[in-house]
Order: sequence, then C-alpha cells, then structure tokens
Amino acid sequence: MNLPRVPFSILLFLFITANSVIAQNIYSEKKFQFLSFEKIPTWVGVAANWDADTPQIHLYDQIKYKGHAQYISVALKTGITFKQFKEQVKKPDARKYLPFFLFDLRDIDVNIAGLRYEWAVRIEDYRYEDNQQQMTETTLRLLNSISEYIGKQSGKSSKGIIVLATNTEAKPNTSIAEVLNMKGFPNMTQSELLALAGGKKVEVLNPGTGVGYLRYVAADQQESIHPAVEDILIYENLPERVPPVAGIITLEPQTPLSHINLLAINRGTINLYATDLKYLPGAGLLINKLVKIVCAENRITITEADENEAKAFWAARIHKIEIPEPLVTEKSLVDLNTTNPAIQSTQHIGAKASNYALIRQSFPKYVRPGYAIPFSFYFNTIKSCGADTLIRNLVQQKPDVDERNQQLKKIRKAITGATISQSLISDLKTLITEQFHNARIRLRSSTNCEDLPEFNGAGLYRSAGFDIADGDAKLAKKIRQVYASLWTPLAFEEREFYLIDHTRVGMAILINEAFSDEYANGVALTMMENGVLSLSINSQFGENSVTNPEGEEIPESLFFKCLPGSDFEIKSKSSIHDVFVGDSLKSQFVELRDLMIAVHQSLTRALDKTKSSSFGVDVEFRVMIINGEYRLYIKQARLLQIILPE
Repeated sequence: MNLPRVPFSILLFLFITANSVIAQNIYSEKKFQFLSFEKIPTWVGVAANWDADTPQIHLYDQIKYKGHAQYISVALKTGITFKQFKEQVKKPDARKYLPFFLFDLRDIDVNIAGLRYEWAVRIEDYRYEDNQQQMTETTLRLLNSISEYIGKQSGKSSKGIIVLATNTEAKPNTSIAEVLNMKGFPNMTQSELLALAGGKKVEVLNPGTGVGYLRYVAADQQESIHPAVEDILIYENLPERVPPVAGIITLEPQTPLSHINLLAINRGTINLYATDLKYLPGAGLLINKLVKIVCAENRITITEADENEAKAFWAARIHKIEIPEPLVTEKSLVDLNTTNPAIQSTQHIGAKASNYALIRQSFPKYVRPGYAIPFSFYFNTIKSCGADTLIRNLVQQKPDVDERNQQLKKIRKAITGATISQSLISDLKTLITEQFHNARIRLRSSTNCEDLPEFNGAGLYRSAGFDIADGDAKLAKKIRQVYASLWTPLAFEEREFYLIDHTRVGMAILINEAFSDEYANGVALTMMENGVLSLSINSQFGENSVTNPEGEEIPESLFFKCLPGSDFEIKSKSSIHDVFVGDSLKSQFVELRDLMIAVHQSLTRALDKTKSSSFGVDVEFRVMIINGEYRLYIKQARLLQIILPE
C-alpha cells in the first residue's frame, strides 16, 4: 500500500451518526459494521441494564465512540469513567454492562453438526471475577439476549456460536463449552474464527534455527514448569513471559512486537505460532526428543538432532553482558527536562530514564516531561531492610531452582516491607502537585540491566500508577513494588542467561504523567538489514495492550519494507478496531513513520559504525485526543540488538 493515501473503502460498509441504536434495524441493514481479520463483518456492542430483568443490546458506531465506556458514558448519558465502567463489568455482583463483538457469518458457510450458523459472539476479556458457574450463566444470558435481539431485527429465530478462549486464565474459556453446547450454542476458538477468514495456520515471527529438547507445556503447567535453556517449548496457551530457551512455539497467535517476540529477537531465539500442532509435521512424534528446527518465513523443518550438534549450538549462544556500574552519588530527584548529562546517565538513573531524557530533549513535541528517582534511594532501601545481605548470599550459594525461588521470595518480601524515606515521599508529592498538576503519574522501572543496546529486558520489571489522592502509604507501597520486581524468578533467569553480575544491578524509577483514555497505543520497531531500514508498527485501539494483549486479541500490524519509502503492507488487522488503516489517523501515520526514522538516527548515532547495522529502535507510542485533535506521543524508546539465529 502507499502513504498517505490509505484506502478507506475496505474498512466499513456504512457508518451513520446516532446516539442510540436500540430502535434501528442494525442487524439486517449492516450499519456500523467493520471488517475483522480483513474478511468477517463485525459489530462492536454492549449489553446494558445487565442488573435488570432484561438486558438491552446496543450495537454502536465504533468511529464516533472510541470504546464501550465512552458509548455508555456519552451516548447513554451515564457520565461514568472508564475505571467505573470496568468495575461495573468485571464484578458479577456489581455488573451493569457486558461488552462483546458480534460477527456476521451470513456470507460464510459455517455448518456444525448439520446446522448452519449465521453469527458468532466473543465476550471482550475484562479479567472477569466470575467463578465457572457464574461465567456460564453470564455467557448463556448474553447469547439468549442476542438471539432474541437478532430475532426481532431479522424476523426469524436463530442461535449463534460462542467464541471461547483456550487460555484457562481468560474468561469465558473452553472449560464451559460442554454446558453451552448442550444449550444449543456450539463454540469455536479465536484461532478457528481466524481460520474462517483465511488466516495463517502457521506464522514465523522470528526465523532462524533452534536446537534443543522439544517440550510440550499444557495450559495448567505454565506456572509449575522450570524450562532449561536447552529446551524448545510448545506452549498450549500464550504465556505472558518466556525464560531464555532454545526456541518458542505457541498454539495461539502472537503479536509481532509483543514482549515475547522482542525478547526472542534480542536473544536470537526462533519464535513461531501454529493454530494446531498438526500444522507442524512430525512435531507430535518428537516431543521430549532432541530436535533441530529450521524456520524461514515460508518453510519449517523439524528433524532429530545429535548431541554434538546440540552442544555446539548451546555453546554458541552464551554471551556475557557487562552492565554499567550503578552510582549512588545523586541524592535527589533528577529533572529529565534539563541538559545535564552527568546526572542523566545510565549509571545514575538507569537506561529507561536516560533514554527518556535523550528523546525528551531531541523530540520535545512528542515526549512529555519526566523525572527520575536515582539509584541511591534503591540501595538505601535494600540496605535498611537487609535485602542486600540476602542478595549476596543467594549469588554466592548458587542453589537449585526451587531453593533459589524461595530465596528470591524472601528478598522481595524484605523489600516490600522496607521503609521508604519520608523526604522522598514529600519531594514526590510536591513534584506531582507543582509539575504534573496532580495528574496521575506512572512509576516505571529504570534499571542498569534493561533497555541496554545488548540487553533489552522487555517487560521484565514492574511499573505502577499513582494518584495524589491515594496518600503517602500507597505511594511508598508502589515504590517498594517496583524495587522488588528486580528479584522475580523470570528477571533473575534472564540476567543469569547473560552471565550478568546480580550484585551490581540497581533500580531507579522514571516518573512521568500517565497516559489515560488514549485513542490508540502501539509499538514500532526499526530494523536495519543490508543497509536498508524497515519499520514494523503494531497498534491497538484504546487502552488494549499490544505488548501483552488480553485474551486472544489481535493487533493491527503494518510493515514498511524500505524507509523512507511510503509503501507498506498490512500484515493483520485489529480484532477490535482499525487504527491507522483508515482515514482518521492518516496524517499521524505519516508523522509516526517520519518520527521513527529520526528516532532511529538519534539513538544509533553513538554506536560503533561496524555494529550499528545490527541494531534497531523499539518505540512505544500513544495517540491521544487533545482539544479535539489527534496527538502522537512517544512513551519510551530503546535500542534493540537484532541477533540473527544461526
């Protein structure tokens, strides 16, 4: 495709403006539809008055209203906030609304057990607190309400299909499938729905070679398994994090710029997904055996491997990372809006905050003001509670995995029970009041062992939000939680893989205004290969995460093969709402492309020219609506070393 002329015709059948759609014949006239997976006509909807005898089904204009909460607040004139909406969705005893997507299957031949089905429903994942019986009853009530609604609209009775998650942590999931089927509502997974739209059965996200023991990880094993670096893991469900391993395969779709794939790129680890194990010929017969997997974009081979080949592969992956020495001489909050490189270095405030200072000074139009809590406060905290001694003992003893995790738990417990300096709390509250005008802030990890050119560490450590009304105790608690996240098993394993000295790691904290009610969010990644700069952009509507998507959501994925060219390819369309594929953000799309070129040049400028070709830039961005206009912002930017698997 070509910028800036983005086709609009493929996006919509028809849009009109309305405050309420209850009385209109939406189903039969296909008003407000958009295309999911580039093929399936879809409505976004919400069941309101859930606490009444009869819920009301609303299908609404997703262009006019940027989400369920805004529709409820504005169109239905309730005035509720997004936070209030979430509380009135996820809690069964307080539920007033239930958001969903309604898929129009009338133009697709869908037959199950000899019966033809014309629609399907997916309940949007809001981390529901229902138990299994409550979730079953909730799902059935919605399905019956939609059946009745469609019957009135179309003049004929019909039952539809419920789209269930395969991940047992998501709700509703396949554990309730049997009961729903008995009530006349068959089910399918999102992968099966994607297959209806002609989606890919297998996709390689990070090509290359992996040699290791092929292990299958069932959904109920994710928390208990301790994979080794010599393993190639087949995950039945999409995990939030994967420790250093020899290869990653998931049986649920991944996002190209998720934390999992960014780490795979940084580690040089093969990463792919298949909608079913049968689409990886021979894999099922090789579980628990030593294998070699070679995957390119359009070809995957899986064969048995010998031990010598495996040992050579594993040895070649060992790469020691030297992290910057943390300095504790800076004793007060650091202003990232000034130009003082001495205190804005990685050694004082960590890489995330240091990178933020650089892009804030280089691109002030796109980067909000920021501050940092330097390393000195972290080291004072762990010393005051004895965690520093626990850390030294752990590193010296080198216990087995189970004992190590117990010791890590003790370290985290010591830190979360520590006392935070009252002077720091007072300074932070003054900062929030005077510089952020009492807006909600974000406390974000900024260590000397993440966001480094050779060590990405995407998603390893914790961030936390804070409102000034929450009080001193909660602010101290949030700081301790960020500090303690340095000592989770996953974080420790990642550093261990790169032979990082754990006694030198430190945690600073980046502070900036939190983004709330964003129109869209996303991740953009530049890559340099053979002198050609390419750009991938993954984005999602509203606050729905791209890096760690809820349930089985699929983001919009676009790819520029050659910059500064304007041609791009649509890799996937959002399962929720189009972002840049349409006319609304046409100018912001061009702006983002040009900004990514400038950020890439800025962050790679200091690299050795012989190495710069192996680095890309990973940027998280937000699109906000400010005074009625769309505004593009950079949330963070970091170098990412692109390690090509052998």
